[in-house]
Amino acid sequence: MRSSNPVFASIERSQAYTASGEVATYRGIIFKTGLLFAIAILSGYLALSYFPLELLFPMIIGSAIIALISVIIASRSLRLAPVFSILYAVTEGLILVLITVLFDAMAPGVALAAVIATAAIFTVMLFLYSSRTIRVTPRFRRIMYASLLGIMLFIVIGFFLSLLGIQIGFSEPVIILISSVFIIFGALMLTMDFDRAEMIVSGEFDKGYEWMVAVGLMVTIIWIYFELLRLFFILANNRR
Repeated sequence: MRSSNPVFASIERSQAYTASGEVATYRGIIFKTGLLFAIAILSGYLALSYFPLELLFPMIIGSAIIALISVIIASRSLRLAPVFSILYAVTEGLILVLITVLFDAMAPGVALAAVIATAAIFTVMLFLYSSRTIRVTPRFRRIMYASLLGIMLFIVIGFFLSLLGIQIGFSEPVIILISSVFIIFGALMLTMDFDRAEMIVSGEFDKGYEWMVAVGLMVTIIWIYFELLRLFFILANNRR
């Protein structure tokens, strides 16, 4: 049983499943996920309000590095998960809010559309999972894991080619297709995350795992949101 979300994959490899005190609950997972998003939004708002514009872009680079380190630690250490989940939310919030503001300034309305679409995808996938319309089987997990490796390889190759000064130019329809595929993958990845959360609650894991589940869900939801934001931005520019 493997998850395509690296946070949940890390939970699967952990040996500390047995709860030492309070056990994980759905209510705890929902609360912590909401708390992390609230922290992210507040962090981004405060950064835009109190930091000079010329400092925001260098802060994005630093925030991206800290966010990556934080999510790795939060997904691997039950003891450190609360602290680094919050640190991830703070740093990711700066990136999230700034990119949202920039995209919405260039194409008004795309941010709201992306938020609504993300919420709709989350709701639909939760219904499909809870009704067992979509079943997370071992074969499904293998396909998702292989797809994740393919996507990561695609991103890494593109990054290294750009460092070498080689720019791969995709036509707009191809970019739209790639973005749509990433959105569909993110939506399917949510079912893997729901399955992981169900396993943790039904298995009576330690309550600390709620932080791991919350940050894992946040990673997936932000992935979907950014891809939707990019897609809506491209479509909005096409209409002009």
